[in-house]
Amino acid sequence: MRVLLFRPKPHRATIGLHSVMICEPLELMTLAAVLRVNGHIVEIVDMILERRPLEYFIKLHQPDLVGITGYISHIGVMKDYARRIKKTGSDIKVCVGGVHATVCPDDFECADIDHICQSAEELYRITGCTDLTPRLPERNLPKRYTDKYYYLFQTRCALIKTSYGCPYSCTFCFCKEIAPYS
Repeated sequence: MRVLLFRPKPHRATIGLHSVMICEPLELMTLAAVLRVNGHIVEIVDMILERRPLEYFIKLHQPDLVGITGYISHIGVMKDYARRIKKTGSDIKVCVGGVHATVCPDDFECADIDHICQSAEELYRITGCTDLTPRLPERNLPKRYTDKYYYLFQTRCALIKTSYGCPYSCTFCFCKEIAPYS
């Protein structure tokens, strides 16, 4: 199966941290690692850095399935991507996921989204993955962006996941919902 994974660019009216950091899409790189081990052809497109439109990549890669991740500030953008993907190829399966989709899946209910994945395992099930062994992120995806990632004054940065969960119970944070501390 050909799988195309998108990290969306936030709406231009969104206040973000892009002026001080753009880090690699670690969550998509981790998904790509498991998908590739299971025989899928995977590409990652970072729309934060891309100048070409989404449709260009759909036509270029001709995916069977497109996955889109995002946060609360991306809901409208992710729905718009789904609409545009279906307009480009109505038979393409569209999956959305990420923190907000995990906790508030109803926010993504629309005709253009085929699956709202509340966990990586749901995407693996949809794509027929059988080897779910945790993998290191596919750092060679998306290689064309590597020199464009930065954090404050550091260039050529990389992310590493050092913890899972949080010991606090803040009422405003999704962390407790998606990764309970044990």
